[in-house]
Amino acid sequence: MSRPDRSLAARFRATLAEDGVVAGGERLLVSLSGGLDSTVLLHLLRFAPDLPSLEVRAAHLDHRMRPGSADDAHWVKGLARAWEVPLASRALARPPANETEARRARYRFLEEARAEAGCRWVLTAHHADDQAETVAYRMLRGTGLAGLAGIPRTREPGLYRPLLSFWKRELAAYASVSRLRHRTDPTNRSPDIPRSVVRRELLPLAEERVAPGARRALHRLARLAGEEIRLWRAVVPTLLAGLRVRRTEEGVSFGRDALLRCDPLVRARLIRALAAEAGAHLDARGTDLASGFACSAGSGRSIDLPGGAVMSRTFERLVIARAATTSVGNDSRDHARFVAVSAPGEGAAEGRSGGAAFRARWSTRGPVGGERLSIPALRFPILFRSWRPGDRIRLAAGTRKLKKVFGEARVPRPARARRPVLADSGGRILWVPGVARSVEARPAPQDAILYVGVDLDDATD
Repeated sequence: MSRPDRSLAARFRATLAEDGVVAGGERLLVSLSGGLDSTVLLHLLRFAPDLPSLEVRAAHLDHRMRPGSADDAHWVKGLARAWEVPLASRALARPPANETEARRARYRFLEEARAEAGCRWVLTAHHADDQAETVAYRMLRGTGLAGLAGIPRTREPGLYRPLLSFWKRELAAYASVSRLRHRTDPTNRSPDIPRSVVRRELLPLAEERVAPGARRALHRLARLAGEEIRLWRAVVPTLLAGLRVRRTEEGVSFGRDALLRCDPLVRARLIRALAAEAGAHLDARGTDLASGFACSAGSGRSIDLPGGAVMSRTFERLVIARAATTSVGNDSRDHARFVAVSAPGEGAAEGRSGGAAFRARWSTRGPVGGERLSIPALRFPILFRSWRPGDRIRLAAGTRKLKKVFGEARVPRPARARRPVLADSGGRILWVPGVARSVEARPAPQDAILYVGVDLDDATD
């Protein structure tokens, strides 16, 4: 075997030292597919000069998703034996249905192999081209800042990617100089895999017709986005200290006034961070819902958030807690899935209330078979959700508890939980389909109107 490319090997050694992730004497597990990238990574760790003393092992998973995968597994076993690297190898009993399922199975296997071998880190061969492709792919899917940061260099519980600053052509040159053989996965050229389209068609076209340095620009964008995320994480503890956060087993509580003094974008970030502490991960819709509630809800009000959390206000403190699991009769399955309307427009979405399905519809163009609401009087986002004890609705004769309204309308108790209600971000009940219409948000002749409707599952009636 020829001597390895010393210039790349020296850079690799410097990368390991700069990252400070692995230390001399550690036992490492390399994810080895047999392709160019992972073969180069294993060769560097096994034969590059002047590396700290490392105990290197490898792991290979045969997904059985294509003909020839068993041959790859056999070849990898021979390579590991020739390079004197202990190998953990497994074939899946059932081939995954798609690339996402395959990736999950692979990482489960790698984590199991890492634990069994007593290794601190699993090393994968993701490189700079993978980083650029990931950022481009996520941009096209409408990612946020975290998505733009791309592939992280490390990830819990013990994943490390030391080649993220090396380009594919550099790895290929190293393999050529070192006379390394490797396997080729034909699915990497498949036009049916979206990432393959980005890699083989979109990025080459972008570099030819738009920006010659597109890949490097995307790689730089990932670095800048990662720096912004680290900056935010550094300032969050100081910002949260100003909210006087209190943490319990049930969730988190914090000062409302201090939160409202924050810039709206900072406020949204803080709400997401606090919800995550309570075990709820809010998307953009859930964040808008929580932010609107924080601004306008009265004391004693609460609102259900997507992700299984409840936000409530008690005097001048807000609380985010995990929603308690309840049941309807003997049925505790998927009992609640709420539909939020963040702004006037056209739309429809499926929801569940008390285990029964419903379909919510809204429009500014014309009736959809339900209620008419004054857009200026609404506090967005508005929410189709299950009713809760304590909910009240304002009728022409005054404010009434929904419990009494249901009773007067002769709605059976089991059916009440299955019937959604419409509330705004301040907790006001605007409409109970088929039961009651609030006098709040009733449109005046000059008002812009939002039309809302609900189709109820047969089990609701």
